Amino acid sequence: MYATIQPVPGFPTPATTLQISNVTVFPGASAAFVWQLLDAPNGAPRASGNLSLEGEAYAAWGTDDDYLYTYTATALGLTIVEIVPDAPPAPPVDEPAPVVEEPAPVDAPAAPVAPSDEAAPAVDGGTDE
Repeated sequence: MYATIQPVPGFPTPATTLQISNVTVFPGASAAFVWQLLDAPNGAPRASGNLSLEGEAYAAWGTDDDYLYTYTATALGLTIVEIVPDAPPAPPVDEPAPVVEEPAPVDAPAAPVAPSDEAAPAVDGGTDE
């Protein structure tokens, strides 16, 4: 998840993306996280820092992670253009059905055995001379 923001000048390339990571939650008390301004989604970092949610801000978070972005944008004086959710999982790939060979019917004659290139062993007649 990331947010596109109004470009922030002052860098070699303006920052256009806000990303939040490393969220650590202290249940019932607070949360801390790292923010980064990037020049593009998955781009080069331009600025970063740490923020925390405590008290009313922590209570307002609930389960909506978009709140982390709006809270951070407000704290940093940024304007969010769009919050982009994580990419949805890829749809399953249609795989061809496996080939299943049916067993031969029980009453079918056995397949002929091809003659071998090796000679059959000689049978000993049982005479010792």
